[in-house]
Amino acid sequence: MTIYLDVLLLSNLWADYALLRTTAALTHTPLKALRCLLAAAAGAASAMSIFLPPLPLPAVLLLRILLAVLLCGIAFGFRTARCLLRQTAVFLGCSLLFCGMVWLLASWRTPSGWYLQNSFIYADISLLTLLLGTTAAAAIAAFWERRAAANRHRTYRLHLRIGGMDFSLPALSDSGNTLRDAFSGRPVIICGTDALGQWVSRYPDAESAAAAAKGFRMLPVKTVTGTRLLPAFLPDHAALQNPQGRGEQPLDILLALTDQPGTPAVIPACCVQERLRIK
Repeated sequence: MTIYLDVLLLSNLWADYALLRTTAALTHTPLKALRCLLAAAAGAASAMSIFLPPLPLPAVLLLRILLAVLLCGIAFGFRTARCLLRQTAVFLGCSLLFCGMVWLLASWRTPSGWYLQNSFIYADISLLTLLLGTTAAAAIAAFWERRAAANRHRTYRLHLRIGGMDFSLPALSDSGNTLRDAFSGRPVIICGTDALGQWVSRYPDAESAAAAAKGFRMLPVKTVTGTRLLPAFLPDHAALQNPQGRGEQPLDILLALTDQPGTPAVIPACCVQERLRIK
């Protein structure tokens, strides 16, 4: 069978690009287009192993895992081992799903011109068909990416009840906030102490105020300036109101306090739903 190098590289480039984009969406990780393209290019270059002699299954699995770690590291950065492990696991899961769909299609339709070697699949299609198909798919992906980005930083209203006091704060959804409590798994909302001044002013400082509340703990939070500890606690009640004000979504969260003035309530993307049910 004749394998055309341009078709092999371009098809794998697009497949890896789509898988990385899917991984970023599922893990709520920001992903720049250039980094994604560089990682996809590295993945496409690895498809050259299709020309090597057949490798044993353990070697193929090991190379696949190492390649997934490399691609996720290039795309998302080598920040922490935990983040990289989570992104790699999601990437491998998406890859298995994609390969399973391709294998099912190949078994069902039994197409000619398909070749599988060292876990890489080659489909003998014309370059024009490949370019038109990838362009159409990229246009659809870009459309949904822009649509999702329009809702990614919407402003909501966060209703809190703390120590017998009620607060209604502007809240900003942030896809980059993936902070969770390591013990309970609850997502963490970060809020400035000035927004809760009426309650915090009862105590000497924010840490003392949080210590007087339920579920107090100090949470390590990593920011662009470094890692710091923020006091966190369980509010008596927390609910999120959608932008149209037509419903509320109760939240099971931890509230972390920061002394940076003017900081709005920053809500993890997992707490935000496009449509909130009226309670």
